[in-house]
This record gives sequence, C-alpha cells and structure tokens, in this order.
Amino acid sequence: MSASALVPKLAFAASSVSPGDESTPNVNANADADAAKETTEMGGIPLLPESSGDKNLRSIKLGESIAMEGMGPIIINTDGTTRSIANWDDMSPQEKEVAWRRIAKRNQTRREALLKQQENTKEEL
Repeated sequence: MSASALVPKLAFAASSVSPGDESTPNVNANADADAAKETTEMGGIPLLPESSGDKNLRSIKLGESIAMEGMGPIIINTDGTTRSIANWDDMSPQEKEVAWRRIAKRNQTRREALLKQQENTKEEL
C-alpha cells in the first residue's frame, strides 16, 4: 500500500440540518458505525471517509484559507457566544448591506464590553 493511499481526501460541506429535526436520518450513528469498521480494518488507526467526488463540494487543503462572507456576518451575543443570520440567503442586497453595518457596530460594542468584563475578572483574582 502506498503512502498516498493512507492520506484521506477531505471535503467541506455546509449543512442546515437542525439537531432536533426528526425528518432527517441520524447521520452521526451511521458515521460512528463506519468509523468503527474502518478503525478495526486498519489495526486501530481511525481513518476519515473517502471523498464523495461531488464537484459542488468545496475542497480544503491543509493551510488553505477560505472566505466566508457569503455566509453572512457572525453575530457576537452579549454572553460571548456567536450565531449567524438564518435567513441571510433570502435577504436583498440592501438588507444585507444594512445588516453588515449594524452588526459590525454592535459586535464592536459587545466585544469591548466582553474584554472589559474579562479584565475585571482577572483583576479580582
């Protein structure tokens, strides 16, 4: 077996499946079973599944960066968690422009408040 046969091919695909959506099959259960099978076949070394070969999937190579602007802005919540806009693809270009501007301003304010809160917590310790 050649060394290149051991290197898995990776593919990146975004999914809009909700964790509680019963209409979709449990993909994780199938993936876990497949991973266990591949692990035992290779003497305990876990392997990634082969690429599907779908040309619509974005392929990412080690060290490569990708632009994610098409997914919309990432929103920083007041507690420091992040989220995105669910209906970004349905928004008009004008709505997207306004959303980028407002979210950027709000994110800056929230980030500064979180950093200040973090510094105060460090001072208390």
